[in-house]
Amino acid sequence: MKKLRIAQIAPLWETVPPKKYGGIEIMMDKIINELIKRGHDVTLFASGNSKTKAKLRSVFPKSLFEMKVDWYHRSQNLINAANAFSVADEFDVIHNHTGDNGLLFSEISKTPVLTTLHNVLPEPKQKNSDEYITMKYFSRKTNFVSISLNQRKQSDLKLNYVDNIYNGINLKDFSFSQKPKNYLVWLGRIHYGKGLWNAINAAKISKEKLIIAGNITCKTDEEYFQSIKPMIDGKQIKYIGEVGLKKKNELLGNAKALLFPTIWEEPFGLVMTEAMATGTPVIGFNKGSVAEVVKNTKTGFVVKGDKEMIKAIKKINMIDRNKCREHVEKYFTVEKMVDGYEKTYAKLILNK
Repeated sequence: MKKLRIAQIAPLWETVPPKKYGGIEIMMDKIINELIKRGHDVTLFASGNSKTKAKLRSVFPKSLFEMKVDWYHRSQNLINAANAFSVADEFDVIHNHTGDNGLLFSEISKTPVLTTLHNVLPEPKQKNSDEYITMKYFSRKTNFVSISLNQRKQSDLKLNYVDNIYNGINLKDFSFSQKPKNYLVWLGRIHYGKGLWNAINAAKISKEKLIIAGNITCKTDEEYFQSIKPMIDGKQIKYIGEVGLKKKNELLGNAKALLFPTIWEEPFGLVMTEAMATGTPVIGFNKGSVAEVVKNTKTGFVVKGDKEMIKAIKKINMIDRNKCREHVEKYFTVEKMVDGYEKTYAKLILNK
């Protein structure tokens, strides 16, 4: 493929890559590195303290979480997107990862624009929200990529999907572990929708040790954590805070299973692929992308609720950990993900 000039627009909440937790920013870093490896010229529009191999352009010196900006503010991300689109003619394609913030400028751009939808789509009951109104307006005028087929079903918006591209991980970051230790793990953002209470409850009833790793990003999440904190005794149920890549690899690889009791329609759930890459099977609620990512009874169990999760924990030794690693190698690598994006870029450029 010929060398392309590609703009990547990141949300400003975390750096690219994030210091610890940040699914979108992790994905962007991997996409950028692989594109550069393949010879493309990449410019990243992100927070000024990002560490990237791409050319970095910034309008804010730090990530918004570091600047203590409230989660619900959007002006900074709009300014970041405007900065990118103001120089649109410098690029062959613009890849927007900021959702509706980038959509506001896409219609006036003569450069093809691709928007990856990393988050759950707004539902019909949110039809008066800024996001719903913006996405509906641009539904036929913008090129969208979903990160799971289930993601498309969660909204009545009829968007112009040009592809479905699963998130991919760098297998070199995760070492395979054949013999786990005697604990379960839950890893993610401490948030009601991630089902941490359900994981703790399942571990307690199963009389299994559970290690919890995750970050708290806002007041609502802190309130949720405080509500379940009495269940965390520091022995059977242990919270170790947020972890970086090295510790994550160790934590996931040594676990008997990752518990993923999501109670919201998670668009992807990167930690599931990370766990399986180490050989650790996943037990997840049948919500969002879980049934697309986990091969039921082969790389884990897709269950309907707490009772089925508890039963699955007792059967976890039935899963061949080698099959977990092989599943990720086949479907969820960085190389496969960027293959998809390269093909989509080429198609958009050809049809502009």
